[in-house]
Amino acid sequence: FFISVKPETKFWKQVKKNLSSIYWQRFENWATPGVPDCHGIKEGIEVWVELKVIHSKKINLSPFQKSWHFTHSLHGGRSFIMATTLGESLLYIFPGSVALSIVSIAHCPSPNWQVDTKDPASWTQVEHLLLHCPLPKVSPENQ
Repeated sequence: FFISVKPETKFWKQVKKNLSSIYWQRFENWATPGVPDCHGIKEGIEVWVELKVIHSKKINLSPFQKSWHFTHSLHGGRSFIMATTLGESLLYIFPGSVALSIVSIAHCPSPNWQVDTKDPASWTQVEHLLLHCPLPKVSPENQ
């Protein structure tokens, strides 16, 4: 009997394994639309992360997800969308403040980061981005 692991589950396991110094809680959130998949905390710094496995260059965020990330950023919260494509080692990272303008990795809003996960040291860079990178200021006019 063969059980297939969903790509999203593989991605989650990769994140949890490679960012193990962050305490992670994963949410399968059916009750509150838009809340990201993962909440992490390290040394008092909290971060929310939406994980996306994409099959083409398109990143599908629901209106609820876009709204949650924008509003969270508006109030000074740290949140990100992390996307990876099947069969590639590239990880695309977007701050939640640009969620309203994310459509595809081919037309990435700024700021954004690309990390090659084949290099184990790249996960140190990902941790630094999630916990310490300066985030753009947002205002209600950005909607």
